[in-house]
Amino acid sequence: MRQLEKTNCETCRFKSCAVEVLDGDELMILQTNCSGSVFQRNEAIFCEGTPHASVSYVKSGLIKIHKNGPSKDQILKIIKPPQYIGIPTVLGNKVNQYTATALETSHICFIATDIFRKLILLNGKFANEIINNLCQDELSFFDRTINQSQKQIHGRVADALLFLSNELYGSDSFQMPLSGNDFGDFVHARRESVARSLAKFKNDGLISVKGKTYFLLNKVMLERISKSG
Repeated sequence: MRQLEKTNCETCRFKSCAVEVLDGDELMILQTNCSGSVFQRNEAIFCEGTPHASVSYVKSGLIKIHKNGPSKDQILKIIKPPQYIGIPTVLGNKVNQYTATALETSHICFIATDIFRKLILLNGKFANEIINNLCQDELSFFDRTINQSQKQIHGRVADALLFLSNELYGSDSFQMPLSGNDFGDFVHARRESVARSLAKFKNDGLISVKGKTYFLLNKVMLERISKSG
């Protein structure tokens, strides 16, 4: 982790929709109580079970959210910027309920918890944007939970590839950010099962893989596999 010099929140190119509605005085409160750091791949931003001291805002990079289960660590979701992490803990429990780890070099801003609460109370529009963020996140999580529990392995792997392509990278080719084990955790399957599914997709001409770069060659068919489960 490398700590950065304070930046000007008012002129920041990566402001969230919530910060956009703050007035000058509120922006100054935010800036005075905000710090930034850069995390390298596999560095933890915060860990499950530790005291919660701040809200994290992802300005750049890619973050995996994961939690210890009865038998193993489980990836809950992957976050791309711009996005807040840890808001439910601010409004509820004071202990981190999961771990956030960088999947690639990531720039994170930390906002003191008491200041984040203060801005929610001071500015109704800011609070509304935060609520919208929480609602969208919850609905997305519901969809993912249903898909993971009711689809077969080919459907889940197709889902993951389409998610990476459409939601995270906006491209039919991308560098795979997940290790083999992480990919398995992400689709709730064993690494070997994922490897067999990917091999089938390659043999069927749906994808090609060169090193860590994935190319989606037939997204229409991948979408059909995703829908059929």
